[in-house]
Amino acid sequence: MQTLIQLGLLRRIIPFFLFDIVWFLAVWGRDAYVLINTVLVLCLFLFNGRQLVAQAKPLILFVLFGLGAELLFVMFHVIRFTQTDFLPFWLVVLWLGFSATAFSSMDWLAGRYVLAALLGAVFGPVTYLAGVRFGAAQIQISEPHMIFFYAVAWSVLMLVFARLVKQDPHPAMVRSHDG
Repeated sequence: MQTLIQLGLLRRIIPFFLFDIVWFLAVWGRDAYVLINTVLVLCLFLFNGRQLVAQAKPLILFVLFGLGAELLFVMFHVIRFTQTDFLPFWLVVLWLGFSATAFSSMDWLAGRYVLAALLGAVFGPVTYLAGVRFGAAQIQISEPHMIFFYAVAWSVLMLVFARLVKQDPHPAMVRSHDG
């Protein structure tokens, strides 16, 4: 039983740390590391494939919703990503990686709307500010306004996520057969 619990924890922790690497390479290296990041994101999908395949439609909706929010921020001149007037490919890969991680490592947020919104309001703006510091983007409005807009947007994104994601009812169990 102890081994099953440890395996369940690993299935949540490993993607989380792997995504941290993806995030760092994306915002620090951008296009220079997009191939490596694409491979790492594929690994994220392979690592929790069964759980992600079961949630393919909501996962795709979440990626599209997230990229749509990114596009609105660019179109309304809130942020500009380095070396493009649109959405860079590394950002698309990053969103795929975040979604794969969220739908496998953060499924415990399913139905926990207030917590999801609070986490989005805090960590959404923080990650973008860090990305700006790494040179991945430039803020086009005042920093307090940017923080406010991203806090609101990420609260909404995480509310959508908490609605879309289905919690794995047996995260600590290893399934030996399909069915």
